[in-house]
Amino acid sequence: MKRLFITVLLLLVTGVAQSAYASAQQSQREGKVARDGFDLYYRIVGNDGPYVLILSGGPGEEVRSMQAVADELSKKHQCIMLEQRGTGRSRLSRYDPSTINLNAYIEDVEALRKHLQVNKLTLVGNSWGMMLALAYGGTYPESVRAIVTIGSGPITSEYLAVFVENLNTRLCSSDMEVVQYWSEPSRRAANFERAEFERVRATAPAYFYDRRAALRFAMELTPDEFNPHVVPAFIRAEGAFDLRPKLKAITAPVLLVQGRQDLAGEANIYEAHLLIKNSILKFINRCGHMPWLEQPEQTWKIVNEFLDGLPR
Repeated sequence: MKRLFITVLLLLVTGVAQSAYASAQQSQREGKVARDGFDLYYRIVGNDGPYVLILSGGPGEEVRSMQAVADELSKKHQCIMLEQRGTGRSRLSRYDPSTINLNAYIEDVEALRKHLQVNKLTLVGNSWGMMLALAYGGTYPESVRAIVTIGSGPITSEYLAVFVENLNTRLCSSDMEVVQYWSEPSRRAANFERAEFERVRATAPAYFYDRRAALRFAMELTPDEFNPHVVPAFIRAEGAFDLRPKLKAITAPVLLVQGRQDLAGEANIYEAHLLIKNSILKFINRCGHMPWLEQPEQTWKIVNEFLDGLPR
């Protein structure tokens, strides 16, 4: 069961979206924040407007998976593409519960906010990125302007189990055969990175409403999209996580956007909605875990209306 949980959190995910890069007309500034034993890298896309922090899934997923999100939001905002600890250039010397844990990720965001001298951040996250955005919002409520979640991560370890069950029911027999093949201990021992990548790719159909789109997505995945060493360390540190106390402490306005066919399930997002005092919940039909990929027009209509309504 632990191995299955590791696979699923690695997939919580994977907005590993194959999207066009930002236009050449946009300014892109880069920087880094000194942390304990490593540098936390980021780049900013967009010329004007409030800061929006883009948080990708995983944990351990490369932020370029959210490039299409930055492309859209940078029309009116300055999008901070954070290379979360363990990803991109923000690599660590070791991966264990002392370096990979929820509090460390939250404090990375706070260090970045202070580094940029931003009074209040707007956070936009998918999957694990949703979990981190909400956890940060409950830890530093005075530092958050708003939170937008597009595609849900589980708010407790119990909801993670629901996620697992939903995933298993959506994979066909041939998908499961591939997962089982790369789950064999001998193959994992021989090439851990390859085994994790192949398992991720095999489960891609479960994350989409449209299986054909999922298969195209899977074929375009590359092994460098995520760091497979992050999730095992996170599981050891946070195996029985529960974000509900932090959700109750959020004071900023929150928009929760979820596809009707999202693996996270509706009970998870409904409970988050009930716990967050100032939240709006919007569902998108015929849509899985990554709304901006399957239903971009509806997604951006909902998100932009919410962001445009925030006080400047």
